[in-house]
Parts: sequence; C-alpha cells; structure tokens
Amino acid sequence: MKIAHLIAQFYPYFGGAEICVHNVCRTLSDNGHSATVICTTPPADSKPDLNYDIIHLFPRTCGLLVKSPLIGKLYLEYALSKLQKKHKFDLWQVTMGYPLGIYAADFFKRNKIPCVLRCCGEDIQKYPEIGYGYRLNRKADSLVKAKYPLFDGFVALTPSVMEEYLALGIPEDKVAIIPNGVNTAKFAEIRMKSDRAAVRRKYGLSEDSLLILTVGRYHPKKGFDEIPEIAKILAGKNIAFNWAVVGKNCGQIAAKFPKCQSLGIKTIENFAKSGGDVFSLPSAELIELYCASDIFVLPTLIETFGMVLVEAMAAGLPIVTTDAPGVRDVIDDGENGLKVPVGNPRAVADMVCFLVKNSELSRKLSDNSIRQAKDSYDWEIVTGKYIALYDKILKGH
Repeated sequence: MKIAHLIAQFYPYFGGAEICVHNVCRTLSDNGHSATVICTTPPADSKPDLNYDIIHLFPRTCGLLVKSPLIGKLYLEYALSKLQKKHKFDLWQVTMGYPLGIYAADFFKRNKIPCVLRCCGEDIQKYPEIGYGYRLNRKADSLVKAKYPLFDGFVALTPSVMEEYLALGIPEDKVAIIPNGVNTAKFAEIRMKSDRAAVRRKYGLSEDSLLILTVGRYHPKKGFDEIPEIAKILAGKNIAFNWAVVGKNCGQIAAKFPKCQSLGIKTIENFAKSGGDVFSLPSAELIELYCASDIFVLPTLIETFGMVLVEAMAAGLPIVTTDAPGVRDVIDDGENGLKVPVGNPRAVADMVCFLVKNSELSRKLSDNSIRQAKDSYDWEIVTGKYIALYDKILKGH
C-alpha cells in the first residue's frame, strides 16, 4: 500500500497527533508499505533520518483556508492533485478535520480517491463552558456536518469520539476505534534501570515523600487550575508529598497561584529530547520522572484520548483521574486506575489518600496498567489496526 498522511503540523514541531502519524508511518514502512507525510510546516534546517518521506506544502495553507476559503481550497486541491498524479497514492489519511479535512474532502470524493479522517480533539469535540472546540463557531460546525461524512473511513481514538461521528450521521461500520500508542519496550527498559532517588534529586524533589505526577500542556480543559486546591486538601490531611506538574506553559499555574511552592508543587516546562531526537517522545528524561513517581493524577475536564494516561500505565503508575469523556474509555475504574467526578478537587484528594493507604490496590492497578499498555497500546498493535482499516476501505473501492 502507498499511504499519504496529510497533517498541518509536523517535524520539527510535535504533539500527540504528530507523534502518532510518525509512529504509524514508521511502522507501515517497517512492514513493507510506503508512507509519506504531507504537511504545511516549513522544512527544517536538517533532514531527519526516517524510513518515510516528508513533503511540504505552502506554510500558510491552513490560514488561507480559514481566512480566504476559496483561494485556500483552490491551492490545496491544486497541490493535492499534483502529488496524487506523481505518487499515485492508494489512500489518503487526514489528521485533524479542521481545516484541512474539510477542504480536502471534495477533492477526494470528486476523484474517487479512498480517504480516511482522523479527528484529534477540538476538530470534533465541543466544551462550551471553556470555549473548547472549532465547532462552537456556527460556520465551522456547518462545514463539519457537510464535509466529514464524505470520507470513506474514520478513526476514533475512543468510543466517546465515535459517538461524535455517529451524531453527524456517519455509519458505525465506517468508524474504527484505534487508540494512540506507546513504546512499551522503552518504558520497560527505563523502568528497570532508572534510579528513582537520583531522578528526584535532579528536579529538586524529595527522595522520601510521596511524589504525585501530572503531565500535559496547560489548557483550560486539563483542569490544572484545580491542582493547588487538591494539594491544599492533601496538606490538611497530613500527607507529606511533592507534586510535579510537567508540560508546556504549566508554569502559569505558579503564576496564578503564588502558594504553589509552599504546597510542594513543582512545575517543569521543558525536557530535552534524548540524543537530539525530536521523535523520541516522551523523552527518556520524562519517562524517568514517570518511573520515579508514586501516583499519576489528571484532573481533566475532557479528553479526546489522554495519551499521558497510557504513558503512566506503561510506567506502572497507579492513576487517579476523572470520569471525563475520553478518560472513561481508557481507564477502567478499579482495574487500571481510579476515577472521580469531573470538577471535584476534594474527591481527587480523597481518592489519592485512599490509594496511599491501600498498598495492595496500588500494586494491582500498577500491574494491570503495565499489562494493558503492552497488550492494547503498543505501536505495533496500533499500526496493525490502521493497516486493517486501510485494507477494508481499499477492498470496498
């Protein structure tokens, strides 16, 4: 198979969607298929050593599609047409439905080119209370309803995302639930070798206290503003702990809540990429911190998937999180984590206390998480599901 992956942002800039595309393309190529990434990110100064190609479109393509849709769509269709004639791709996958997916759908349909859509969050979900979701814009929502159903197949990261597709009138048999993946071998290797005390010293964290870890970018949907309140309640229960909050812009928590430091909260914004490899995410340094921690807490309001939950599972961390969309599809309460109602800091604190006092349950959650990460979320397994979806669509054509 010759598969084209169309995505707005790619190397050298990475988040969860980009890492997924990279790992799917890498594994496709390892298994004898051809994969090509087509993105709007300008070429980097140095070319990465990859087993698949990267092709760059005009960097302002997405801006044109949003601000000048007619001009943007004309350019996009012209560029896609040239690439299709040159490379003769068997199937295209678009990651992020808005705006690339919306404005590419007519081209694929008109030319009878098999196509798959993989929505990643705000291009499909809505959370009006925090202004989350492109579809809160009436025009964007109208385009989503008209154009998404034109695709031949759909990837839903979780059953919650599948429900969003079904609400658009997309038939259930066109949707495949395929989660994000994780390099379980890398986690296992670091988990066995890591020096917990040395890692904690490196970041100025107590070697003896309970270490709570939260990972993710600072965003209203993540519920990170509840962390100081949760920490305050835990402190009132006489629990000695440090809380490491890791992710882009998470330092804003300390800026908004000056008492963070006195509550034992430490924010860490950046981790070096191991060996300069931008594709090696999470980095070895972050995996070491996962493995040096005792409990993973994610007080999120809504997730598309919650990649950090799977990373915590691969590290063998017992998890306390919320019963939020996306999360409830990954965490089975009492089996690989513990869940509390959304937006309830006291419930989170109480559950952390319960877990601290119940070492047998903690071990059970840890063991189950490691096993499930390997059995369900390893990249080889995840990519196999993509290949099965592509086969199904191509046979249908």
